[in-house]
Amino acid sequence: MRGAEVRREPEGPAALPDLVVIGHAGISIVHAGNLSWTSAGGSGYAVAASAAALIGSRVGLVAAVGKDLDLAPLRRRHVDLAGVTELPGPSPKLRVREFADGTRSFSAELGVAATVQPDTFPPRYLGARHIHLGTAPPDQQLTWLEYLRERDCLAQTSADMFEHYVATYPTASREVCDSVDLIFMNQVEYDGLYGDAQLPVPKAPLIVKRGSSGARLIVDGHPQEVEAGQIQVVDPTGGGEILAGVFLALRADGQPERRALKYAVRAAASCVADYGVTGSHLTAELEAIRREILG
Repeated sequence: MRGAEVRREPEGPAALPDLVVIGHAGISIVHAGNLSWTSAGGSGYAVAASAAALIGSRVGLVAAVGKDLDLAPLRRRHVDLAGVTELPGPSPKLRVREFADGTRSFSAELGVAATVQPDTFPPRYLGARHIHLGTAPPDQQLTWLEYLRERDCLAQTSADMFEHYVATYPTASREVCDSVDLIFMNQVEYDGLYGDAQLPVPKAPLIVKRGSSGARLIVDGHPQEVEAGQIQVVDPTGGGEILAGVFLALRADGQPERRALKYAVRAAASCVADYGVTGSHLTAELEAIRREILG
């Protein structure tokens, strides 16, 4: 962006993050009936915030934001923001309308994040153990995967699917799934991508997010169920990102897959019981998980 003012977040601690999250950070606007609420959100923001609540500065975030986004909550959780670039213009605005029958519509104004800018990726992040691609148009996810491949990055990669993009770009979404080491998706997304019996299922381990039913971990075709228990749903938006953030943080800390998923489901359930992805229910639950597992 020649001639425009571009501001990088100051370099964080020199230590290498264990988990790097690539995703959008911006404004989430949710409409449900006559109610609407606005909060910080986006896949990158939600995954990084929840992961850092558990492992702090061992989480790095790569995102393009405008001056309209308050990054203070991420700083308080000690997210390494060396990969966050502030550009002239608006941060992403992500709009979700929830309907009484459980369906929802989605639209996005990606603003300064409309174009992938790989040169904002801090070179030291290439040594991370885990790199996660948050929900985004699959062409953006594929651009990042190509960037990582070209640099011989050895990190375990994961990616999250999203109903809107699965329905609109099924072929590119399947290509993303074929290119990573771990996939997060819900049942609707799974059916949309692999419901046709003639389509091969992904070879990578898969976490199917099942809402009030919990989650299913599938490794080598063998499913493991994790139940969610009773859930009071106030705002379902963001629950999947919280599940991914907690699961990846605990895996980065060496926890077994099933145990990490049990805590991730628990955190996601607390998230949907409140508005936004930094509500008091979730904050308290993440602190409880941190004490139980990490001491």
